[in-house]
Amino acid sequence: MAAYCRVSTLEQKKKGYGIDIQMREIGNYAEVEDLHIDEFYIDEARSGVTENRKALRKLLRDCKDGRIESLVVASLDRLSRDLRLTENLLFEFDRLGVRVFIADMPYYDGSNRKDVLLRQIREAIAEENRKEIIERLKKGREERTRKGKMAGGTLPYGYSRAGKQITKNPREVEIVRLVFEMRDYGKDCQETADRLNRRGFARRNGKPWTQRQVEAILSRGKLYKQGVVRYGRIEGKNEDFVVL
Repeated sequence: MAAYCRVSTLEQKKKGYGIDIQMREIGNYAEVEDLHIDEFYIDEARSGVTENRKALRKLLRDCKDGRIESLVVASLDRLSRDLRLTENLLFEFDRLGVRVFIADMPYYDGSNRKDVLLRQIREAIAEENRKEIIERLKKGREERTRKGKMAGGTLPYGYSRAGKQITKNPREVEIVRLVFEMRDYGKDCQETADRLNRRGFARRNGKPWTQRQVEAILSRGKLYKQGVVRYGRIEGKNEDFVVL
């Protein structure tokens, strides 16, 4: 028997339903039902609305190879928070002869129409909950932007986080200034990228600069020159972000 666990990036940050909790719930369920878990397939920082997950792909391959006869998950939303995708996955497991157990639905029987209906209702609720989370996150980011704060996510070049504060990063500010200077001298983005690489300026991930990365910096001129932050169509202003 196999077990599958998944946690998204947002769930990791909130530390609400981590892998360790899922494994414990699956272990408790398996003990009560006298089941033996041979292998855990774990996807961390993976969205529940995509099939492109490393552990999930391996799980499906192993099912197709006949290595797995049954699967247990802590809850349906660990498979997916998208109703269509969850149904597709369950259909595929059924087609491959893999029986699925759901720890928080201990009496679930996939051959019982009422149980299937209840399962589908829970899938729809999981999908709606995900949409509500996204909407709340969007509104929160819009409000931060209106107040002149960064919306969240990866910071633009030139800035670093110090706890909850965002500060200017001297080395990255130097890169930003050089990019705009090269533009003012009439150099195109590829020429600027080549210049940065020759001078030993690596990107945050250690990789060389590319034309696209230089274009991304130039596209934020209002941020670097005026302190204008943007999220979607919402704008705010914070002069502390001015670096040019």
